[in-house]
Amino acid sequence: METISPIFLQILLAVPIIGGGAYYFAQARQLSVRGSRLEIGHFGLPDLFMGTALALYFGLSGLQILLKGDTAPELRVEHVRSNFGFMLVVLVAVLLFVSTRRIPLAKAFNLGLEDLAWVPLRSALALGTALPPIWGIGFLWERYLQNSNPEQALVALFRSSAESGDWSSVWLVVLSAFLQAPVVEEVLFRGYFYATLKRYLGAFGAAFLVSALFAVCHGNVRVIPGLFILSICEIITLERFGSLWVCICMHACFNGLSLLLLYMESQGWLPH
Repeated sequence: METISPIFLQILLAVPIIGGGAYYFAQARQLSVRGSRLEIGHFGLPDLFMGTALALYFGLSGLQILLKGDTAPELRVEHVRSNFGFMLVVLVAVLLFVSTRRIPLAKAFNLGLEDLAWVPLRSALALGTALPPIWGIGFLWERYLQNSNPEQALVALFRSSAESGDWSSVWLVVLSAFLQAPVVEEVLFRGYFYATLKRYLGAFGAAFLVSALFAVCHGNVRVIPGLFILSICEIITLERFGSLWVCICMHACFNGLSLLLLYMESQGWLPH
């Protein structure tokens, strides 16, 4: 039986990657013509100062972990719990900060319920077209690094917990990745940082800075390109539909799918 040519296989893999990139490029072009559905008029200079302070904290924390590399401390369950609580406190603080100026939170953060029924379909379409570029660029980046960098700390914790049968730790990571991270990170990064920065820097500058910050603050060099692309895709989706719910659902599904594949890998159902 004749084997498939490696060149043909590479072309076959390149089709969805190029297709996904072309889809988002076309969406960005359309936005420049027909305009955005994203509301940004509720945030002003106080939010710019608050957002800058939080962004500096997250960025410097992630950069510090990146610079430590192999010497970064191992993530433990207690760290996940404390980070879970800390991020919720930050989220509540931002919401209170915005609400003290009598800004309607649902409108300010584009969390209206008008098109909620369309969120699953829109997020599935958006994530489905984003995954090939994310995984493709991530694969090339991994080949470039040649596995010289450790995997993300939360991923390592989930893998070791799944392999050892520590289900309390597994479910804690699932809760953090599938619920806490999508809600908190989307409200802060896309709903607050991006919406505020767009007013002063424009869409391109705000998208680049927020996506770079989002990638760096995760503190792992292996995930930087993939998370940067994910953020750009989410921002284009946010601009197109004007709903942060779509981004939250995209983020939750992305994390959930990643954990599912990681679990299957830890059980030997997929190659490592």
